[in-house]
Amino acid sequence: MSALADGELETGLEMAGAFRRGEVTPIELVERALARLEAWQPFTNAFSQVWADEAVDAARNAGRVRREEYHPLTGIPVAVKDLFDVAGHETTGCCAAYRGRGAAPADAPVVAAWRAAGAIFVGKTNQHELAAGGTNLVSACGRTGNPWDPARMTGGSSGGSGAAVASGVVPLALGSDTGGSIRIPAAMCGCFGLKPTQGRFPLKGIMPLAPSMDCPGPMASTARDLHELAYRAIGDMGVRVRHGPSSSEDERVHRIGLPDGGFFDRFVHDETRATVARAAETLRAAGHHVETVDGAGLDGVRALWMQVTTPEFWQAHPSLRGQRLDLVAPQPRAWLEQGSRVTQEERERASRDREAVRTWFVERLERIDALLVPTTPYPAPGADQRTVDLGSAGEVEVEQVGPGFMTCSVNLSGLPAVNVPAGRSSAGLPIGVTLIGQASEEWTLLGLAESWERAAGYRPERPPPPSKPA
Repeated sequence: MSALADGELETGLEMAGAFRRGEVTPIELVERALARLEAWQPFTNAFSQVWADEAVDAARNAGRVRREEYHPLTGIPVAVKDLFDVAGHETTGCCAAYRGRGAAPADAPVVAAWRAAGAIFVGKTNQHELAAGGTNLVSACGRTGNPWDPARMTGGSSGGSGAAVASGVVPLALGSDTGGSIRIPAAMCGCFGLKPTQGRFPLKGIMPLAPSMDCPGPMASTARDLHELAYRAIGDMGVRVRHGPSSSEDERVHRIGLPDGGFFDRFVHDETRATVARAAETLRAAGHHVETVDGAGLDGVRALWMQVTTPEFWQAHPSLRGQRLDLVAPQPRAWLEQGSRVTQEERERASRDREAVRTWFVERLERIDALLVPTTPYPAPGADQRTVDLGSAGEVEVEQVGPGFMTCSVNLSGLPAVNVPAGRSSAGLPIGVTLIGQASEEWTLLGLAESWERAAGYRPERPPPPSKPA
């Protein structure tokens, strides 16, 4: 059992600094991560695989690294979503149909980048089965529970990664985002999460959902961790990468657009709407210019996203056709079957409509640096909750206005976006807001997230330690 106390060395940068000063060892950091994992797992079910012995061995090796050979993530425990290949371990996407495939022969490139930076992987995280959903309620490993209330959903599909970061098991985790799958759980669990520009990082070694929109990306407990550690460790891999300034260097003033009316103003919980307004004021107080922009014109994007996603999903998983399809859970199976019926004409029409969505964002970002919008329509609902009362916006069905109702438009555009854990509901649940930026401007978004973090005096707050199973 680690001797590290709760509240001590909770962020990745704190861990890295203490290790370099000789104040902590990687063994201590990994042992605490494993102890927390064991304590939280009965409540959150955040992990699909746990590699305790392997992580301890890696920590022991990291402790022998000479100071001049330290890397940015040396000794820091991290986690990775179950659709990434990790050498020597099975990749299932939390789907029974993919169990028994054998171990991956090599790391996915983004995993290899974090490993080369010194990260220590403690395990794979639970996800919505095959990444085909935004709740994390559907998984061959069982649903994930929100650390703030295990009876509630985490959001998905990277829900296990979000829960692992929010509960303090690890300060950093890898996820993927096709329709909001990083930003949704980051919002509902209360952490930062970045969906990069489409195509920024390679998809090799990552189980696909819709390859034209799939994006690997990092999640972190703080904006500084997301920027200085998580993203920098994979930033050199990307195409068209522009290296951004460090936190201390980035004091630029940015113009931020706050969409008014239309898509971003409908079906939004009153407390979510208030959180967006407070985030805008915080950014304004930090010296940035916030102005209203036209938010109308994105009706029907969820249906369009499904029209693009499902045929790509069907084509990406030929091994699931026939008898193995019976091993897929009913909801992702329905997506596969829907994709099999989409005609070429429908795909071409969806492609044209998708370009119109991209144009919508590009036109609004021509004279501003970022858009500020709600991440999800509401805070995390109960796992069995069928409707959500949005207050002045009325009651909606979760099946109709799901967690990804707003996020999926960004994936259609291909642009980068970052979730900021900007508030709490009256029930104490995290509420996230999203900053959407111009193509290849991840550093601008990360700088804005840090600017908000400094101005808000944000410090990650972990949920109370678990006391009884959900």
